[in-house]
Amino acid sequence: MKTFTFSFFSFLLLSVTLIFSACKKDNQAKANPDEIPYPECDDDVTIDDAIIMRFEYTNFEGQEPTVTISPDKTDARVKYDSAQYTPTREGNKMVIRIPNIKLSDRDHNYIAKCVTIEEFDATRPASDRWFEQTEFKNQREFAETKIATMLCLDVSSSLGEDREKVKQNAIDFAEQIFTNTNNESYVGLVLFADEVITYPFTNNLTDIEAAINSFPYPDLDAQTFTRLSDGILAGLTALEESDLDVANKVLVAFTDGNDNGSNNPTVNLQQIQSSPYPRYMIGLKGKGLEYNSNYLKSLASNETFFVEAQNAVELQSRFNDINELIANIYTIIYNRSTQTFTPGVDEPIKLRAIFYAKQYKVQ
Repeated sequence: MKTFTFSFFSFLLLSVTLIFSACKKDNQAKANPDEIPYPECDDDVTIDDAIIMRFEYTNFEGQEPTVTISPDKTDARVKYDSAQYTPTREGNKMVIRIPNIKLSDRDHNYIAKCVTIEEFDATRPASDRWFEQTEFKNQREFAETKIATMLCLDVSSSLGEDREKVKQNAIDFAEQIFTNTNNESYVGLVLFADEVITYPFTNNLTDIEAAINSFPYPDLDAQTFTRLSDGILAGLTALEESDLDVANKVLVAFTDGNDNGSNNPTVNLQQIQSSPYPRYMIGLKGKGLEYNSNYLKSLASNETFFVEAQNAVELQSRFNDINELIANIYTIIYNRSTQTFTPGVDEPIKLRAIFYAKQYKVQ
């Protein structure tokens, strides 16, 4: 009887142990080391809006520090210029910067509301291996990239009374760029009709207003021609010659017609298409018989960089669309200490930037 009692108790104890062990293993198996934290910003975003970029950081003794993006572990919606960057030492910290990040797919651009940057530690519990470094948390984790935007405007007489709307749209466009980047970006102007005049880059809205008001506009009743490709080439030349502390240079051009005033338009088009700078086009339909959407698309870097308004009422929305496309270019900023590691012994530091972003579709 005693033997039976002992065996039964042992059996129960063994069963409980096995059940507990199985539950523990099951819990470990379900632990998600890639779990996404809830966003810290209150801008109607959730963990379902997360877009992740993975990268690695090294600062090995005797070697130059590096940051390398991991393409196979990064969301395909993250677009970047290069897979490798060099951090810079600034005082007692190593500053990691990854500029010119865009969030997009074939149909949408994405606007980041906030970003969280985390490091990976394989020695931590499985469900908590991604974490924020307390010492590195209180910093500017991402910023709108500083850009130089050359705005090329058709102000010919064919616009009629809508020319005043175009002038105001241009001022609003510049103001939005300055606001988005805390006046750290620049806007230049090329105004063209029968003549082409280039105005210098500035981060002062008053300069933009003065330039727009000072242009020798042709009379609305006069027959003027449009030097469209000449205007765009002047803008691209100004971008090339500019020496500004910016991460990106782009050109935005607006017209309501076609190129009927530039000499050598075919050669001009070839030069425009060979330019390395992103080119965005805004067209206004319904103003003239010469309007040619196919030609305007050929001036843009690609079809997604071309938008058109059916009338002057829609024009403000199209300027806003382009502003969203060029302004939502981000720079990741992450500060670490200057600590070094041993090559062949220490592994690269794994990091991830989690963008909490909303779709933006050009209508």
